[in-house]
Amino acid sequence: MDPSGALLSFIHKNAAMGVGAIPQAMSLPQSRAMVPALDRQLREYRAIAAQSQAYARAHGRRELRGPGTAALAMSAAMLRAQSMLDPSTSRLAERMIQGSTMGVTSLTRQIRDYDGEDTEVLDFAKKQLKREEKNIDELKKFL
Repeated sequence: MDPSGALLSFIHKNAAMGVGAIPQAMSLPQSRAMVPALDRQLREYRAIAAQSQAYARAHGRRELRGPGTAALAMSAAMLRAQSMLDPSTSRLAERMIQGSTMGVTSLTRQIRDYDGEDTEVLDFAKKQLKREEKNIDELKKFL
């Protein structure tokens, strides 16, 4: 896959993971205080997934795929299991921050290693990185 396509695919998978995980988090009782923040993040991830898919189509790239069903199911199961061990809002915020931090780390590496020429995709990735960092900062107030 070309470097731009790989970066775009990563952005799409990251956003799709958020789209899959956030509703699970929102369904947990301890998320009540966090619902506005999580809802905003969910809308944002949906928009990013749609934007990345539209960009791929407009530039003749193949349809982007999100994370597999197994990855989403495992994420949901881990979230539920960890919530049973510690049902606090603070712990849920910590778990959501950990997920976003993994995204930040991976995306930072993807941006650093990018050797393509499509600056539009690179700018899109950098904007996504800023959004992820903002999401982490927003969730910190629930720790």
